[in-house]
Amino acid sequence: MGTEFELKLSPVTPFDGDALEGLLGLGPARQQRLRAIYFDTPSHHLAKLGYALRIRKEGRDHIQTVKAGGGGPFARQEWEQRVQGTMPVVQAGSPVAEALGETAATLMPMFEVITDRQTWLITDSDADIEMVVDRCVATANEESLPFVEIELELKRGKPDAVFALARRIGRLTPVRLGMLAKSDRARRLVQPPEGAEKARLIKLTDAHSAGEACQLIVQDCLRHYRDNEERLDTDDNAAALHQARVALRRLRSALVVFRPIADGKALRRFADDLRWLAEQLGRARDIDVLLKHGWDKKALARLNDARDLAYAHARHAMHSQLARELMLDLAEWVIVGKWTRRHRTLRSEKAKDFAARAINHLHIKLAAHRDAVGGEGAHEAVHELRKIIKKLRYTVEFFAMLFDKGKLRKARIRYLAALEELQDVLGDYNDRVMMPRLLTTLGIETEDKQEAGDDTLSLAQAKHALRQIEEADRFW
Repeated sequence: MGTEFELKLSPVTPFDGDALEGLLGLGPARQQRLRAIYFDTPSHHLAKLGYALRIRKEGRDHIQTVKAGGGGPFARQEWEQRVQGTMPVVQAGSPVAEALGETAATLMPMFEVITDRQTWLITDSDADIEMVVDRCVATANEESLPFVEIELELKRGKPDAVFALARRIGRLTPVRLGMLAKSDRARRLVQPPEGAEKARLIKLTDAHSAGEACQLIVQDCLRHYRDNEERLDTDDNAAALHQARVALRRLRSALVVFRPIADGKALRRFADDLRWLAEQLGRARDIDVLLKHGWDKKALARLNDARDLAYAHARHAMHSQLARELMLDLAEWVIVGKWTRRHRTLRSEKAKDFAARAINHLHIKLAAHRDAVGGEGAHEAVHELRKIIKKLRYTVEFFAMLFDKGKLRKARIRYLAALEELQDVLGDYNDRVMMPRLLTTLGIETEDKQEAGDDTLSLAQAKHALRQIEEADRFW
C-alpha cells in the first residue's frame, strides 16, 4: 500500500500537450496507450464507499489497482498487484474484500477508459515530479465521454514543489484545479448525475484532530464547488449554480470556524475573494428565484433575457484568472500552508472537542439575535440572522459524523431540521422583500401579486422556529 500526492489540473481551453512541452522546455515525452476496465457491484457499492477498482493493461502485464480517497482528493491510498487476465482478484484481508464481504462475488465491469498518455519527469534539487497529460475516452453502454487531464504526481520532495509547477503551467495555459478522478468522470455514463452535486457527509472520526478536520472539510468544499462549476460550463443549470454558491458559502464558513487555529493574512484574502466570486453568481440566482413566480409574457421575456446575461457573467467570473488561482491557492493553503506546520495545532485538540466549542459559540450567537426579529429594522436584523443560521447549519453538517451515535444522532438530526426550517422561512421572507428592488434594477414593471400579511406571517414562523432551536436537546 502507498499514499500518493497528486494534483490534477483541468484545461479550460483546447489543450496541446506538445505545445506545453515546448513552453516548459522539456524533452520528448514518453508515449503510452493505456486501457483500463473499472469494476463495481450492480449497486455501485465500491463507489459509495469511496473506492475505485480497475485493471489496467500495460504492455503484456495486467495491473490491478484499488484506490481510496480517505485522505482527501490530493492524497489517495493505493494498492497494486499483478493479475492474470481482466477479472479482479479479491484476496482475503484486502480493502475490497473488507468493504464488500459476500457481495464481492458480484463484481462486474462498469466502464472502460482508454488513455493516450504523455509523461515527463521534471526534476531538480528539491523534488521529482511526474507530469502526465492524459487524453481519455470513457465508454459504457455504447456511449462515450472524452476528457483531458494534467496530473502532477510527487515522486520525491515536498508538495510545495507540485503547487509551484501548477502555477507555472497556469501562467502558460488556463487550467483549473481538478477534483475528479477518471473513475468519477466515467461513472457518469452508468450513473447519470442529478442536476447538481450536493454537499456530502465528511468522514470524520474521534481519532481526527482539529487540524486534520480542517483539511478534510476545506478539501470537500473545494470538491463541492468544482463539481458544480464544471456542470455549468455547458448548461445554465439553476440547481448547479445554487450549489456552487452554497459551496462558496460553506468554504467561507469553514474558514471562519477554523480561524482559531489557522488565522492569518491568507484567510482574510480568501474570504474577500470568495465573497466576490459568490456575488458574481448572485444575480443569476436571484433571477432563477424570480422565475418561480407567475409573470406576464412581456415580463417573462425580459427575465429570460436577463437570465442569459447573468449566467454568461457568472461563467466569465468562474473562468477568470482570479477564480482559477483562488481555488489553487486554497488547495495549497490547506495542504501545505504555514499553519499546517504548527505541530500542536494539528495534533493537540481533538476534532470533536473543537466542533463542540464552535457549535456552541454559534448557538449562543443565534439565540442573542432572536428578539431582533420583528423589531425596528426587521430586514437588516433578518439578514444578519440568516448569516448566523447558515454558518451554524454548515458547521453542524461539517462535523455531523462526530455526533452520529444513538441519542446524539437523533438530537443532531432534529436540530438540523429546525435550522433548515428557519433558514427556509427567512429565505422566503428575504425573497419577497428583495423582489421589487430586483425588478426595478432589471427595468421590469409588473403588478405586485404578493399577498398582504405574508411578511408578518414569516416573521412569526421564524420566532417559533427560533424557540424550537433554543429548546432543542444539546448533542454537542
